Amino acid sequence: MELMIILFLLVLINVLIAIGRQQQRKWLRFLLTSVSFILLLITLLFVLKALS
Repeated sequence: MELMIILFLLVLINVLIAIGRQQQRKWLRFLLTSVSFILLLITLLFVLKALS
C-alpha cells in the first residue's frame, strides 16, 4: 500500500514541477515549487516507513 502512495506522490510532484516551470507568474511558480518540496518530504517519510 505504501508503494502505491509513494508512486502517486512522485507522479504528482513531477506534474506540479512541470506546470510550475511553465508559469510566468513568479508567485505561482514559487507556490507550486513549495508544495512540491513539502510533498517530497512527505514522500521521504513514506519511503522510510516502507523500508522499516
